[in-house]
Amino acid sequence: MKFANLHDDIGNDLFDHPNEPNRLDEFHYPRFKQGNMKFSAIVSCFDGNQNWKTMKKTILHVENAILHSKHFSFDTDKDIQVFLAVEGMCGIVDEPEDKINWLYDHHVRLGSLCWNDDNALACGAKKGNKPLTELGIRTIKQMNKINMAIDTSHCCEWNFYDIARISEKPIIASHSNVKGLYNHYRNLTDAQLEVIKNKNGLVGAIPVRWFVKPKEQNATLDNFIDILVYLKNKIGVDHMALGFDFMDYIPGMEESNVVGMKDITDIQNIAVRLIQHGFLKSEVEQICFKNSFDFMKYYL
Repeated sequence: MKFANLHDDIGNDLFDHPNEPNRLDEFHYPRFKQGNMKFSAIVSCFDGNQNWKTMKKTILHVENAILHSKHFSFDTDKDIQVFLAVEGMCGIVDEPEDKINWLYDHHVRLGSLCWNDDNALACGAKKGNKPLTELGIRTIKQMNKINMAIDTSHCCEWNFYDIARISEKPIIASHSNVKGLYNHYRNLTDAQLEVIKNKNGLVGAIPVRWFVKPKEQNATLDNFIDILVYLKNKIGVDHMALGFDFMDYIPGMEESNVVGMKDITDIQNIAVRLIQHGFLKSEVEQICFKNSFDFMKYYL
């Protein structure tokens, strides 16, 4: 089964290993190959402490790594197709239109306004609940104008509904689960799920264990499958995807994923479990690959 991933912080990993110029091909590619991951976001996360200069430096580094890769490409000419995504735009404190244009010119095709921080554009769900700023509204409008997809994962509920109201295009939550099964601040209410469905968007379910159950409960792959079943019943398979947010390659985060899927090399276990839970093969293909690919190809 082919897989697509709406969220993976590989951008930060590449930037944090400047002495490994071939890390994308030498470390990440064999893992992608083993899991049959064929399409992925390469995300750079900015946690609220970076300025615009640092954002640009990071994006340029990651873009260059992909342009010089043997196996990854922004096009379809190599084994794995990727696009750049930005998680958090804390470096944008003025001229949002020009800065969004710069990101687009450097292959960024998906963006969220904030991480868990409260910045000049938006407020993260961990920081509180308040409306988008005027700069945030301008940013969303510019993303619509130049055709950059909008990611609502991490933003507070007020921001979520502002984005849904302002955006004339579909929105996604690239790596979020459901409050109906676990009331975590990063998960989505049934009302939010309905909004994403009505805007013809996607929810990328995330198998990081502390978004599935409380961290100390060591959530399993079957617990994660319960989330996918819940999403199917609430919004239908057409609006489901996967946003893995792998962290096992970060020191100290090796056990971040649910038990039964330790890292990208184990992702075929998801397809197997879905079939065992009565999902049709065509539905599994949608969830694992087709929905994400079809959604993002409009922006590529």
